[in-house]
Amino acid sequence: MKHLSKIPPPPNCKTSGFTMLELLTVIGIAAVILAIATPLTINWLQNSGIRQAADQLGLDLQRAKLLAIKDAANCSLMINIPNVNQYTIAGASTNEVVDLRTFQGNVIFTDNPDPSTAVITFTPEGICQVAGPIFLTDQNQRYRVRTSLAGGISVHLFSAGQWTN
Repeated sequence: MKHLSKIPPPPNCKTSGFTMLELLTVIGIAAVILAIATPLTINWLQNSGIRQAADQLGLDLQRAKLLAIKDAANCSLMINIPNVNQYTIAGASTNEVVDLRTFQGNVIFTDNPDPSTAVITFTPEGICQVAGPIFLTDQNQRYRVRTSLAGGISVHLFSAGQWTN
């Protein structure tokens, strides 16, 4: 039986690794992907800020309603108090301030298309004393957070000339 021995490769022969051309190709592909993805990501982050602010406002209205029921006392949400683009949740067991500057995209309260409701108060029965909308906007989008007299709360996006869910 013949014994085969492993012959080492010649000293000038490469056995592993990759070429400079392969490295530059991968870097080029990565650069193209980043160039496409970066503007889309920035736009998504800005749009997510106003959506998060509108959702948070809706949740805080819901919380004010539940606190009014739990504490058997009125609980209010007041916009632009203590400062512009802040709102305060004030009730028997809470006095909390939320600042819209914490959200991406320069989110602000607006009176466009109608004046926003400045104070929304829930009674111990969960009923809203004064129903109305609160409008939020940034550079690109507009949201309406609305309460009904029965205590319902809804969040709507203004898109293609109409309010949508």
